[in-house]
Amino acid sequence: MSRRHLVLDLGGVLFHFDHARRLQHMAGVFALPADRIDELLWRSGFSADCDAGKHPHPAEIRRHIRAVTGFTGSDDHLDAAWCSAFQPDHAVREALDQHRGARPVALFTNNGPLEEEALPRLHPTMFDGFDHLLFSHRLGHRKPAPAAFEAASQRLGAAPGDILFIDDSPANVDAARAAGWTAVRFRGAETLSQVLISTKEPR
Repeated sequence: MSRRHLVLDLGGVLFHFDHARRLQHMAGVFALPADRIDELLWRSGFSADCDAGKHPHPAEIRRHIRAVTGFTGSDDHLDAAWCSAFQPDHAVREALDQHRGARPVALFTNNGPLEEEALPRLHPTMFDGFDHLLFSHRLGHRKPAPAAFEAASQRLGAAPGDILFIDDSPANVDAARAAGWTAVRFRGAETLSQVLISTKEPR
């Protein structure tokens, strides 16, 4: 069965995602214990609020990070630390490149404006060829909320039945299916290649 739009998650699909690695990296950059950083920026709900669009400007997010951590270094070092959980999965990029132009391709991710600004700058080749970058802060909703999938469909201009979704989260896959999308749980680049071949649209 072919699907017109291919929609991928960012962290856990296009990029490896390791929050513990990020905390350790930030601990070295910010000179604070990793658990304290987690408390200030994640367990406090701040990061989730960024993802939901409650802090719409990267500069505002940087100011908050500086205020609560005491960090006085450059914006470049701050951005790299904030985004250090994300490491490119080049095998996924190569699998996508083999099907470049076959159909519209989008990213759909629970991330905020600082990630949207910094990640394409830090890893530009990983974002080549995407027709849509659907960041949750712009949608106003985070996966797996049904409203997030409805908003994403509207941004794509696609009916739910015309979307093939790849995500590593079982909850997100289940929510996508409930929204009428065809959804597959990501288990590695080889699986992605198989999915792309099996759903290849005739030319």
